[in-house]
Amino acid sequence: MRHLLFVLSCLLWGICITNAQEFPLVDFEGTPLKTVIQYVEKETGLSFSYAEDLVKDKKITIQRGPLSIEAILSVLGAQTGLYFEKVEGQPQVIVVPITPNNQVCLFLLDKETRMPISENQVVIDSIKVLETTMNGLLRFAAEDRPAHSLVVSGYETVEVKPSDYCTSLYLSPVYKILNEVVVTSYITTGIDRNRDGSVTLSQKPLGAIPGLTTPDILQSIQMVPGVSSLDESASGIQIHGGTPDQNLILFDHIRLFNTGYLFGMLSRFNPYATEKATIFKTATSVAYGDRVSGVVDISTTDEVVEEFAGGFGLDGLSLDGYVKAPLNRKSSFFLYARRSYPDVYKSPTYEAYAKKIFNNMGTVTDRDGNPLNVTSDDGYTYESSDTHFRFYDINAKYILQPTEQDKISISALMTRNRTEFSFANSGESKRDSLTTGSGGFSVNWTHKSTPNRTEEITAYFSSYDSFYQNEEFFGDTQEETNIRGNRISDFGLNLKSDRYLQNGNRFMFGYQLSNTNVEVDLSTTSLDPENNMNLPVNESNFKNVLFGEYSLIKPNTGLLKFGIRLVHYGSLGQVYLEPRLNMELPIAKALRLRAGLERKNQPISQLIEFNQTELRLENNLWRLSDDVNFPLLQSNQISAGLLFHKNGWTLDIEGYYKRLSGLTSYSQGFTLPQPSLSVGKSSILGMDLLLKKRVGNYRFWMGYAFNDINFTFEAIQDGTFPGNNDITHNFQFSNSLQLNNFQFSLGWQLRTGSPFTPINSYNEDTHQVAFGTINSARLPTFHRLDASATYQIPFNQNQSKLQVGVSALNLYRRVVPLSITYRTSQTDNTLLLEQVIHRHSLGFTPNLTLRLFF
Repeated sequence: MRHLLFVLSCLLWGICITNAQEFPLVDFEGTPLKTVIQYVEKETGLSFSYAEDLVKDKKITIQRGPLSIEAILSVLGAQTGLYFEKVEGQPQVIVVPITPNNQVCLFLLDKETRMPISENQVVIDSIKVLETTMNGLLRFAAEDRPAHSLVVSGYETVEVKPSDYCTSLYLSPVYKILNEVVVTSYITTGIDRNRDGSVTLSQKPLGAIPGLTTPDILQSIQMVPGVSSLDESASGIQIHGGTPDQNLILFDHIRLFNTGYLFGMLSRFNPYATEKATIFKTATSVAYGDRVSGVVDISTTDEVVEEFAGGFGLDGLSLDGYVKAPLNRKSSFFLYARRSYPDVYKSPTYEAYAKKIFNNMGTVTDRDGNPLNVTSDDGYTYESSDTHFRFYDINAKYILQPTEQDKISISALMTRNRTEFSFANSGESKRDSLTTGSGGFSVNWTHKSTPNRTEEITAYFSSYDSFYQNEEFFGDTQEETNIRGNRISDFGLNLKSDRYLQNGNRFMFGYQLSNTNVEVDLSTTSLDPENNMNLPVNESNFKNVLFGEYSLIKPNTGLLKFGIRLVHYGSLGQVYLEPRLNMELPIAKALRLRAGLERKNQPISQLIEFNQTELRLENNLWRLSDDVNFPLLQSNQISAGLLFHKNGWTLDIEGYYKRLSGLTSYSQGFTLPQPSLSVGKSSILGMDLLLKKRVGNYRFWMGYAFNDINFTFEAIQDGTFPGNNDITHNFQFSNSLQLNNFQFSLGWQLRTGSPFTPINSYNEDTHQVAFGTINSARLPTFHRLDASATYQIPFNQNQSKLQVGVSALNLYRRVVPLSITYRTSQTDNTLLLEQVIHRHSLGFTPNLTLRLFF
């Protein structure tokens, strides 16, 4: 009890001391600076030393409280362009002018609150990225140009001219329905953490990321702890232990069902078309639904441009270009295009990717490590194969802003990918081909009724098609043909209203409807008619949703958000409730507490086929839930964490627990044959941790993710066993440094190997096999070292520049298996092992980029 009383006394004493150093209310409206100084001297006992001419004609406006002495001095300095220096150990403040010294010297302030814009990211001339100080001061070298362009995060873009003295610049905040940023440069520049726990990644100015020289959204977000890809791909993103098909991916409101090229290794999104992406790992807003894991909301430029701009570039796989054209003062048109060129020239970058994707051989051993003589990939070698790969994508957008209150945008996307593979061995040959396409369009109208009220109407259509064909020949005789087709068409209408109330709180509500139609074509044709198969499927789901969300908001402090989705799925004929709760509260100036609770449902998921696991190309199929063979996926998740941010240090730690039901053996891709569909569930216990330190232009960050994923499939195995994507430990260590126009980054990642099912025994004569406990063994630990460097050459008098970049993945060339798949057959209750497929990690993968911006 004595200890408790002592602690409480210390806390009360600290609160009294803190309050004694704060002004309960500061209220000045156009008050002369000298009058304000006299007030501060009277209230604090401080003595100000200044020249009368220095403070003459300067006025102060502050209507805030409570404010500390340091905060008052910061505001006085920012509003006057003067330097208020408190003498150490003495009750004296010296007021002196600031000398620019051949620099542009600015104090940036919020035009509405008249407070300094502190520790905020600023992009200068689209080249240099700096951050304001605590009192809003920004200084940078003046180049030989008449004016400099400043892009201030959360505020309007302005032009400033060099001056002989330090000036105060008042900026109007850009009002958008976005989450308030609490940590700028959360990992590196361009990656910010929002108050609701989401992370926003901006293409400009995205800082250096190891192994990347272009701002690829899906590769870049994997720097965020809790977001990873177990097969090193761009599209195989897993968020908090969920599989890739459990993520909601939006591109300008268009729902996407496939996000990768070349077996998912490359993103379908043109890096220079994607302006930003917001990632939700937990506590998702009720505006998002139909997926049980994370959300990646990608958007392109949403502002009317005043000047023509563009660029084109070349890297190790593709050519791309874009233009941003103002049509008049109220409208703009944007066009982005990209095409691969490995069908013309196979670069070292392509060769590295092709070897990873198409080389599936490896040593097969039993659980004791003894080598087994098992066919691995039909004797295929990379040198004896023939591969072809090509893709293209086109993005277009039109923006019209007829009035200050209205904005209309029309966005369209079209992507195509074709991959072909063939090889021959001992008279037998196989040909694989996969063609996929994704695209759609959206129309969005945003109307601002008042500064505190916004209505939004969005209509969209998205499509996805996949056609996979596998042909097997013996000599000139075609022995078998397998076809896997999948087509999805999805259209919807979203109505949403956002209202900021007089007390600063926010109320958001809306209605959504959509219809999803799915077609599946499974067919096999062979010389033996008994093996022929033809299973066409056509199904649809009409959905209606009502949602509402109320947010208790305290400016620059806390957030408490609670909402609910009321969902009716036509294919299931039932109504589902999805409550959501999100909280983030400051418990100290540099420390914040957050917690979240959510329930989600998913009416569509991908199935993984077992009959053709020897095929090298992806053949996963989307199916709608019917609550019979394909149950509705349901998720309940709770999370809690702490965020510390001070003096360039950032520490963010979050723990979570998630339960999933409605899993099936078809959707999880177990590598053992199953006599029938098995339904199961999973539990996921995890933790994410980020530690970052910034010193000037140098940044170091370390990410760690812990996952404990347990599956329960009673029809397959008693008790629980590790999930297929159970990666217990995942570390990332990265550094980045900016020196003038140079950017360097170096990063190392290390993670636990994936689980797999070992072979207990194998008879080489009869091919009879006996497997051990499911996922009871682990593949080797995965780790690799990546690096990148870019250099920008600006051209005078305009924003044109040339960028040269060099990157390399896996500098020390370590290649390990990432997964093992067994192809089996069953005869008279005897299990036969026919083939073992290894999926390997990338080898050394260099890349070179050249880009011109104008």
